[in-house]
Amino acid sequence: MSIQKGTLVGLMLFSVAIGAQASVEAGRVQFVFGKAHAIAQGGGQRELAKAGPVYEGETIVTGPIASLQLRMVDKAIIAVRPNSSVQIDTYRLADSGGSALLHLVEGSMRSVTGLIGQRNKNNYRVITKGASMGIRGTDHEAAYVLPGRGEPGTYDKVNTGATFLTGPGGRVDIDPNEVGFASELPGAAPVLLEGVPAFMRGTPPIALASLGAVSQSSRAAAPGSEAPQELAAAEPQRGEHGLEVVTSKQTADGSVDFTGRFAGGTLRVAGVYGDMTGTLPRNGAFIAVRNPAEQFFAGNANALGATDPASKLVYTRGPVPEVATGSGSFIDDGTTVVVNWGIYGTGAAVNGHTLKDQNTAGSGRKPNYAHLMGALETPAPVLATLSGTYSTIVTSTPIIAESLAPGGSLTSATIVLANGTLTQYDVAATDALARNWTGGCAGCGGGVSLASFRDSGIALTGTGPNGAATGQANGQAVGPTGQGVVSSFSLQDSTAAITGSFAVTK
Repeated sequence: MSIQKGTLVGLMLFSVAIGAQASVEAGRVQFVFGKAHAIAQGGGQRELAKAGPVYEGETIVTGPIASLQLRMVDKAIIAVRPNSSVQIDTYRLADSGGSALLHLVEGSMRSVTGLIGQRNKNNYRVITKGASMGIRGTDHEAAYVLPGRGEPGTYDKVNTGATFLTGPGGRVDIDPNEVGFASELPGAAPVLLEGVPAFMRGTPPIALASLGAVSQSSRAAAPGSEAPQELAAAEPQRGEHGLEVVTSKQTADGSVDFTGRFAGGTLRVAGVYGDMTGTLPRNGAFIAVRNPAEQFFAGNANALGATDPASKLVYTRGPVPEVATGSGSFIDDGTTVVVNWGIYGTGAAVNGHTLKDQNTAGSGRKPNYAHLMGALETPAPVLATLSGTYSTIVTSTPIIAESLAPGGSLTSATIVLANGTLTQYDVAATDALARNWTGGCAGCGGGVSLASFRDSGIALTGTGPNGAATGQANGQAVGPTGQGVVSSFSLQDSTAAITGSFAVTK
């Protein structure tokens, strides 16, 4: 099915006409990490901040390690990836459904359509220089690669729902877990790729330079791959641990610098962690010791660390953009216990390194985001005596949902300890898409040892946006007398997933 060349021209002329009208609020910033700004049609520029408005006619621009998420007037969600530029040509909600036209100038974005897409799908479009994307009720990711940065053209990956991609050479329909590609070559018809391009598997940042040539068959091999690769190929399953070290980094004196992000000047840090790779969440716990054999997050853009295999936390070395950080504190036996956390964009591992599971022969994975939280470890003799209800939230990471930039928050958390065992665990959270999640431990009533809670974790059951959810939680007591607990958790339903970390006190 072909498309007339004039269609794209008409869409662009329509956007110019709309943009000439007075500024209309199109949405608001839900959150922003790094530097992002809006450029008005007249050339004025302003920094974007949480809860601030964005207007029709403005172009949203993100920096190399920046990302932001917009909540549009029709309740749609638009996530703009690093090194991207998106012009809001028109975005208006009306009784008839309204209309939305977004121009992806470069880079990539993710869109979960709202009322406009639900009421009048024909009035929602994402365009690039040479292609147009329409929807049929959709969560999709679009990318536009400029010449000189890889195989130029328009890419569209569907997560749920469906889209279609049109260009001068025709149209292709795209279903979940498929990627359409419209080449910049004259007369080339849009095609379905047989795998997901490497640069679309781990964001941010987008490794555009790794793209290779695209075959012009009806279904082509993914750029950057020698053979077709499916979305879930070689992915370790959620809940697996025992990772092998694939890289290492030491400080100048051969030790780990614990004066930085997470240490608080202590020699032993009780920590929890997690990451999201596409729709696959992971989490666990670890102990970090001032020892050359072990590594830690150093809190800068080039030193994502790792512990030894026994501690089960392994990530590849940078460049690793620091997406967000935070901290909280509580008093334990007269000591101020600082709980620090960080979220890192881990999609750009250098030298081809990726996470590998020691029981997996595959190529490993490149997480989209990783989170880490740590505080002063509780001494082992104290652990056997701990009892109490821990439900006062000290600090928590934003919630990481499948491939989206972190957002949302922990709603509540309750951890009950009795004589050194875990007897209750309940958590509730809202993610960046305003979706509600709950999880609890049905098998903890008889008591789970704190060593097992740390090393093996507990199974969670609960609810997600699509119904029943399952997951895992790990945790450790922190503070000289164990007045706090740090915990990481993950939950997954039929199509969605989250992970996050938090600290609670009695």
